[in-house]
Amino acid sequence: MLGALAGHTRRARLGPAVTYCFDPSSHHPSWLAKRAVTVDHLSGGRLDLRLAVGAEDSATAAAWRSHAIPYPDAPTRVALVAETIEILERLWTGEAVDYQGRFYALRDARIVPAPIQKPGPPIWLAAMGRGALGVAARRAAGWEASYVTPAAFGERWERLRSSLEDAGRPWWDYHRSVEVDVVLGLTGAEVGEALDRFCAARGIEARDPLLATALIGTPDVVGARIEEYAAAGATDLMLGFADFPATRMTELFAERVLARE
Repeated sequence: MLGALAGHTRRARLGPAVTYCFDPSSHHPSWLAKRAVTVDHLSGGRLDLRLAVGAEDSATAAAWRSHAIPYPDAPTRVALVAETIEILERLWTGEAVDYQGRFYALRDARIVPAPIQKPGPPIWLAAMGRGALGVAARRAAGWEASYVTPAAFGERWERLRSSLEDAGRPWWDYHRSVEVDVVLGLTGAEVGEALDRFCAARGIEARDPLLATALIGTPDVVGARIEEYAAAGATDLMLGFADFPATRMTELFAERVLARE
């Protein structure tokens, strides 16, 4: 899909929402490195690679295991993503790599050609817990949080910012994004109807905590909520529009919300 999008776009940066790399059967670091280089070349150097540790709940673990894919405990998943990032960075140099880690061993491994972006596509890490935030501070070029309020986002960003300072990395040019749902309409009545459909599709009630993290309302209301996330430290947004695969909300966002900036 990313390769196809690369051929139909010229300026937009491309990347997966998140890629999980806690088991070789899903994304072995060497194959992930090679696929990332392919998209980087197809797009002329516009790939952002977003990785994730995975949620800490029984339903998520059961979903992966139903496909015979192991779902390790949180500390192991954090260690796996840290090792994966190190392997990606070393393979993207184009030099031969000998590597012996806790999970992977590479001998004279090389990827040619090297990526267009130097030293490689920016790696983002979706991280919520302390261990994963530590990896984001040490190894990633950007951080993503999912479905949190502006206040919760700000708390984690302060923690990450402190870790960046401890690691001797500048925090001011470090990218940080928040993933949220969008329920957008021109009028309150339109928003209310769209919200009812969103809740029904998600199987949630009107008081579900998820709604406190969503951008819900008319363009002015949504724009004001975005400003709260920006004040909390967000530099980027990852938006899931409630009417997908329709595009009305996306178009309305572009015309009425982005136009405010």
